[in-house]
Amino acid sequence: MMFNFYPWGLSINIVKPVSKNRTKASFLSYVWDESKIEESAGALLDKVEREDEFVVENVHKGLKSSYYTTGRFSPKREKEIYHFHRLLAEFLNE
Repeated sequence: MMFNFYPWGLSINIVKPVSKNRTKASFLSYVWDESKIEESAGALLDKVEREDEFVVENVHKGLKSSYYTTGRFSPKREKEIYHFHRLLAEFLNE
């Protein structure tokens, strides 16, 4: 589940596994200030969500490539995620 906060409101992305190789993504938007929709980040939310879907689908195609080697994290691309998981593990072990 991803929460995206904008000046106009909140967008929630819910990704549910359907099978080993399939997921279903749902996008929910909650607008609390319509006057800010057109002038701020998230104005083209539907377009951005479709682009995100396209990227995710193509990443998964790449994961099936013989050039991809599996591992927990990409040292170049996922430093923040690794850091967050380390903090979470440390907190849970206290």
